[in-house]
Amino acid sequence: MRVAIVSTYPPRACGIGTFSRDLREALLEADATTSVDLVAIVRDEEAEQAPEVIARIHQDQRGEYATAARVLDRRGDDVVMIEHEFGIFGGPDGEHVLSLARELRVPMVLTLHTVLSAPSVRQAEVLRALCELATLVCVFTETAKRMILDAHLAPPERVRVVPHGGPTALLPSGNGNAGHGRRLLRGPRRHGAQPTAIDDSRRILSTFGLISPGKGIETAIAAMPAIIQRHPEALYVVAGQTHPEVAKRHGEEYRLGLERQGRDLGLGDHVVFDDRFLSLEDLAEMLAATTIYVTPYRSREQIVSGALTFAIVAGCPTVSTPYFYAEDLLGSGAGVIVPFDDPEALAEAVNALLDDPARLKRAASTARAVGRALAWPEVGRQTAKVLQEAVSLGPPSTVRRAPPATLPRARTSHLMTLVDDVGIVQHADGSIPLRSSGYCVDDVARLAIVALRLRTTTGAEVHTRTLSMSLGFLRHAWDAAGGGMHNFLSYDRRWLDDPHPGDHLGRAAWALGEALGAGLPQALAEPARILLCEMLEALAAARFPRTMAFAILGLAHAEPEALGAPGETVLRELAARLGAQQVKNAGDGWHWAEDVLTYDNARLPQALIAAGARLGDDELVREGLRSLDWYAGELGVDSPFVRLVGHETRRRGEPHPGAGNEQPLDAAALVEAEVEAFAATRQENHGRRAVRAFEWFLGRNVLGLSVYDFATGGCHDGLGEEALNVNEGAESTLAYLQALLALDAAGLQATVPE
Repeated sequence: MRVAIVSTYPPRACGIGTFSRDLREALLEADATTSVDLVAIVRDEEAEQAPEVIARIHQDQRGEYATAARVLDRRGDDVVMIEHEFGIFGGPDGEHVLSLARELRVPMVLTLHTVLSAPSVRQAEVLRALCELATLVCVFTETAKRMILDAHLAPPERVRVVPHGGPTALLPSGNGNAGHGRRLLRGPRRHGAQPTAIDDSRRILSTFGLISPGKGIETAIAAMPAIIQRHPEALYVVAGQTHPEVAKRHGEEYRLGLERQGRDLGLGDHVVFDDRFLSLEDLAEMLAATTIYVTPYRSREQIVSGALTFAIVAGCPTVSTPYFYAEDLLGSGAGVIVPFDDPEALAEAVNALLDDPARLKRAASTARAVGRALAWPEVGRQTAKVLQEAVSLGPPSTVRRAPPATLPRARTSHLMTLVDDVGIVQHADGSIPLRSSGYCVDDVARLAIVALRLRTTTGAEVHTRTLSMSLGFLRHAWDAAGGGMHNFLSYDRRWLDDPHPGDHLGRAAWALGEALGAGLPQALAEPARILLCEMLEALAAARFPRTMAFAILGLAHAEPEALGAPGETVLRELAARLGAQQVKNAGDGWHWAEDVLTYDNARLPQALIAAGARLGDDELVREGLRSLDWYAGELGVDSPFVRLVGHETRRRGEPHPGAGNEQPLDAAALVEAEVEAFAATRQENHGRRAVRAFEWFLGRNVLGLSVYDFATGGCHDGLGEEALNVNEGAESTLAYLQALLALDAAGLQATVPE
C-alpha cells in the first residue's frame, strides 16, 4: 500500500509536523505499507525538505493545493491522509485545503487534530465539506468521536478512533523516572548554549511545546511560590520556542512576560526556560528527569495534545487543567485535574503528589501502563489498518472535476522595480520606471490591495512594508478639513492638484476597507480604520458611479465591527443609490447604470453583488448579476476570445467594442466581478468566466498575444488593433496581479471545469 500524507513537516516547527514525521516512520514499520510520501505545507521558503517530501504547498497559495493533488495522482498513491488543523491551511478557516481534497482521485482519510464544541458557521462548513470528501475520518479519542457525531459532521460508520502516538525512545526504563543524566539548564538556555547539570535532589516540574498565551504557563509560574514553600527543591522547566505564528505577530512578548513574572516572584532559581524546538534526544532526557509534568492550558477545546501524549508515554505523572484530551488521558489515574487559571489549585495538586511518594509512584505506574499502548509501533499498526479499510472502500464519490490549465504564480520583480519609498511610479518606458510621471492615489490604492494579498499569500516582510508605505501615502493625500483628497504627486514630492472628490477617493476607501478585512495587526489596522472613518462623510456624498462602486467594495469587504453603524449606513446609502441608477438606466438591450462604457467597468456590478452579499439584500445581488451577465456577454467571455471595451469608450447604441486599445484594468475588473459573483452564488459558471477573463492576459484576446510579460513579470499597458503597447506601467502590472491574486484566493486556478 502506497500512502501519502498532507501536513506540515520538519523543519517547520509545528507539533503536527512532528506527528506526521513519527507517523510516517510508524507506517513504514507496518507490514501493509510499502511507501509513505509527504506533501509539506510550508509558510515561507523554508530550509531544504527531507527526501520523502514530493511536493510543497505554500500555505496561502490556494492554487498550489490542486496542483499537489495532481502530483499525488501521478505518483500512484493508494490513499491520502490529510492531517487537519484549521491554522495550518490557508484561507478563511483553512478552506484552501478543500481545493486539494476535491481533486483527489483516491480515497482520503481525514485526521482531525482540532474538534471544536462550538465552531463558527464557516468552520463548520469547511469541516463538513472535508468530512464529506473523506472515505474515513479519524479522531484521537472517544470524546472527539462523540463531538463529531453530535455535530453531524460525519456518519458513525465512517468515523474511527486511533490514539495519538508517542516515540518508543520516550518509554521509561524499569526504574521509572530515575532522572538519568540530569542534563538540564540551570538558567535560560539559548541556541548554542551548553547544558549544565542539575543536582539530583531537584524535583523537576516541566512543560514543553511551542509557547503561546493559550498554554497558560503564567498560571504554573504563579503557583511556584506556594510549591517551593513546601518543596524548596522544586524547579519548573519551560522548554520550547515561541509558536512561529505568535512570534510573527507579537515577537517574544509572551515569553519575555513569563520571564519577567518569574523574576518579580523571586523565582530565579526555580523557573528556567529552554527556548529551542527540542530534538527527540533532548526531550527524552527532559522527560526522564521530570517528576511531574504540567499542562496548565487555558482552553477546554483542545481535543489532542502531542506534548501530553509524550509525557504519558514517558511515564510522567501529570497535573493538568480539564481540557478534553487531558480528561480522557488522565481519567485512569495517571494524573490530577485542576480548574483553569487557578494557581492555588495547581500548587495544591503538585504539593499533594510531592507530599505523598506512594501516590506519586502509583500515578507514574498508571502513566507507564497507559503510555505503552500509545507507543508509535502500535498506533502505526492501527493507522495502517484504517488506511487499508479506506482503500477497500474507495472514494466516497467517483465524480471528479477536470481542471483547466494551471495559471502562473504571482511574480513581483517588475512590481518592485516600480515601487520606491514614496509609492509606485505611474508609468514606465518599456519596463524602466519613468520617474517624471510621479505617483497617484489611484495606483497607490491598487498597490495597497496587491501588497495586502501578497502579504497574505507569501508572508514576506517586504509586502508588509509596501502596505504600510501605501497606507501612509493615502493618509498624506487626505485633506480632512476640505473632505477631499489629492491624487497626483510629483517625483520630487509636490502635490500637483488640490484636494477634491473623485474616483481616486473611492479607490482609496476600497484599499482601506480591504485592509480592515484582512486581520492585520492593530498597528496597521487602526490607522486605516481612523482614516476611513474620517472619509465616510465625503464618501456618502459621492454621485459618480465608479466613486460609489469603489467605496462600496471597501465598505463591504471591511470587517463590520471595524466601522460600526456609521460605516453600514454609508454602505446602504451608496448601494441603494447605485442600484437605483442601474435600474433606472437599464433597458433596450443596455443593462447598465450609465449610457457609456468607460474604464474599470465591471466594478459597478461587482459593487452591487458585494453590497448585497454583505447586507443580506438578495435584490441587490440579483441586479448586480443581471448587469454582470449582460456585460460579460457583450465582451464575449464565453467565446473563443475576450474582447474588451476600447479605451476611447463605447456609447449606448454603438457596436462593440468601441474605439481604442483594450486595457488590462478592464480585464482585471471582469475577473474580480466574476470572482465576487462566484463567492456570492457558488455557481461554477462564474468561476469559469473568471478564469476565461483572466486568460485575456495570457492570449485569450483578439491578437492571441500574451499581455502579461513572462520575461519581466510586468504587464503591457494595452492591446491595440495590431500590436501590444510595449510599456509596462503601474496600472497594468497591478491589474494583472490583482486579478491573479483574486483567482488564487477564490481557489479558481485549477478547480473550475472548462
